[in-house]
Order: sequence, then C-alpha cells, then structure tokens
Amino acid sequence: MKRIAILLVAWLACVGSAKAQEPDEQPSNPEMQRQELVNLEKENARAIQLHNPTFFKSVYSEDFTGVSRYGEVVNKPGIIREVGMTSLQFDSVVSTDPQIKMFRDVAYVLSMRSEVGHANGKRFYNQFRVLRVYVNTPRGWRIVTQLESKLVTEDDR
Repeated sequence: MKRIAILLVAWLACVGSAKAQEPDEQPSNPEMQRQELVNLEKENARAIQLHNPTFFKSVYSEDFTGVSRYGEVVNKPGIIREVGMTSLQFDSVVSTDPQIKMFRDVAYVLSMRSEVGHANGKRFYNQFRVLRVYVNTPRGWRIVTQLESKLVTEDDR
C-alpha cells in the first residue's frame, strides 16, 4: 500500500509539473504577408535597376544560394557583387505576375521580371521568370534561394 501511495504521489507530481502542449500559433494575416512578399519582389527589381546592394544585404539570408541571370550558382556576396558591378544600365526593371504560396514560415514567389536598358551602346529588353524561396524570421522575410530563367526575346532570335 505504501508503494502505491508513493507511486501515486510521484505520478501526481509529474502530472502537475507537466506543461500542456501549446496549440500551433496561427499565422498573422495571410493577405498582409502576401502583400509584404509582393512589395519585396518590387523592391528587389528596384534595387537591380539602381545597382543598389543595400536591399540584398538586408533581405537575402546569410546562407543564401541561388542561380543568377547568367546561370551561375552564387551566394550572398556573389549576388551583391553582381548587382553592384554589372555593366547593364537599366531604364526600367519591373516585377509582375507574382504567384505566391505560403506554408507557415516559408513561402515561394514565382514572378516575371522585365528589364529595359542598354549595354555597350545597344538597347536590350530582357524577361526572366524568377522563383524565390522566403523564410519568415523574427526580423522579417529573408530570401534563402532563387532561380532566374531568362526567357527568349526578339533580340535573342
């Protein structure tokens, strides 16, 4: 009987100190998060147009790995270097047609980026399909990977 009483007291102590399982946190407003991702895509295009590496330094994650416009695998310093040193001069860079899928703290955005400008005295018009994967961190959405695929334009034919 003493054994049962001791086991019962021990069991009650364990049950009393056990923490109830917390329910999954509900994500904040999904439409607001979707709009934030759309804005980040537009800011990305603007940073490319202005050759401004600040956006890439703040939004791309430290462990970023992606494929550049030239088909090269690049990390965060590589993408920052590419944006700052490109010889392309842009009249406009626009991100359109964002298709967004969110899964808790991860999202992907598939969009179209159109570029108009000149290089070496010759005008160009480029279009890319861009796929980016974002992770929502305490400091906001961060890009962890991307793939850029150049679409064939009239100039390429």
